[in-house]
Amino acid sequence: MRSSPPPTGQAPVIPPHALATLGVVLVAAGRGERLGAGVPKAFVELRGRTLVEFGIAVVTSLPHRGHLVVVVPEDRAAQTLDLVDRILPAETGWDVSVVPGGRTRNESVRFGVDALPDAIDTVLVHDAARPFASAELFERVIAEVRASGDAVVPAQPVIDTIKRVAPGGLVTETVDRGDLVAVQTPQGFPRELLAAAQAAPDDAEHAPPTDDAELVQRSGGRVRVVAGELRAHKLTGPADLVLLEHVLAAKLLEIGAEA
Repeated sequence: MRSSPPPTGQAPVIPPHALATLGVVLVAAGRGERLGAGVPKAFVELRGRTLVEFGIAVVTSLPHRGHLVVVVPEDRAAQTLDLVDRILPAETGWDVSVVPGGRTRNESVRFGVDALPDAIDTVLVHDAARPFASAELFERVIAEVRASGDAVVPAQPVIDTIKRVAPGGLVTETVDRGDLVAVQTPQGFPRELLAAAQAAPDDAEHAPPTDDAELVQRSGGRVRVVAGELRAHKLTGPADLVLLEHVLAAKLLEIGAEA
């Protein structure tokens, strides 16, 4: 376990003996083979900092008493603990632990949730591959989970024309995009809802779910949407690195203007 106040600004005033009820699972266990960077995706660097560092920093800047679990490849656990020690000062409302990932993303998320203390009642799952999701986005998701009792995902409207394409490249139809959204992370859940979905038997009739909200929905849970943001872009391929570099440059300019 590692603890610290937020990396910038004043630490939030939190009752010293209050139990943490907010948990965050930062998923950083993917190998990132499509990226071809030679290192796991979460350990790709932008201006000398790994993606997982950005994720740890934003989560522990939230003004809550909480517990962060960072899920990483087993051979990156020691490196991640060193990063946590370097990023975090001595006092905070956050505890941080590091656990090894599983064979699949779903298994890695389950390992992360299982590592949270029993007092945690609200869980956020966030991809380290989205390093610049803002604290405001996290707060939006947290507030809606606690207000609604449902699963909550941030999303943005689909703005491109969407076409369905058959094998061989033939377009078969143009899809109505009016009610389509592109979903991001962090995704938020009442802990019992997510744990029940993870414990449900595998659905052999369908492909594995592509996110945790789909897993919850398949088990009968409701999923709500809050506004996402462009800066929560996901690193998947080499072209995404260019976009994230621009996001970071804009963020640094913003910080400089406020200083």
